[in-house]
Amino acid sequence: MSTVPDPTGEADLHAWQILAPLLARDPYLPWTSGSMRPAALVAVCNEVAHGARTRIVECGSGVSTVVLARLLRERGEGAVVSIEHDRHWATLVEGQLRREDLGAIARVVYAPLRGEPPWYDLGDGDRVPTEVDLLVVDGPPAFDPGHDARREPALAWFEDRLVAGATVILDDIDRPGERAVLAAWEQAGDWRFTLDEHAGVARGAIPR
Repeated sequence: MSTVPDPTGEADLHAWQILAPLLARDPYLPWTSGSMRPAALVAVCNEVAHGARTRIVECGSGVSTVVLARLLRERGEGAVVSIEHDRHWATLVEGQLRREDLGAIARVVYAPLRGEPPWYDLGDGDRVPTEVDLLVVDGPPAFDPGHDARREPALAWFEDRLVAGATVILDDIDRPGERAVLAAWEQAGDWRFTLDEHAGVARGAIPR
């Protein structure tokens, strides 16, 4: 894993300014302690814009789901599917998308956690796109002690759905658990990740 140095300690403040066109509108977006940091969200939006990503799957739903849907609507193409284990939160996010008339662009798939480590129960997988060019892994929650490996199954589960040239973004890389997940992903296959310390994410691809 290579590292992009953190040039400043004001990454999130700068990110708020960048995100302003996507945030300064009604209705209000409910941010929570589990929401993706503004700097991380900018990194994801940049990948959509610079990489022309149109087939997006997100593990974990929330502010990022709505912002991505707004961005895709502005760009005139693409769709995002967010997988969510919390039924109440899934309903809230779906309501937000509906109020903004974003239902044709973004949808939330409710999938409770099963197994060890706990992973989304997606059944036969027919509710998730078969072709994905951007996978954002910001769930399941992995901050509690003993749950730090919860996100490791993501890459193996989606591997066959990731198209050539796809990108994988893992959030919360400031935590030891996510660093261990990245190491396991790189050891298991051809994926290589670059760390963006100031955004708190890792961006992965298969080198050509």
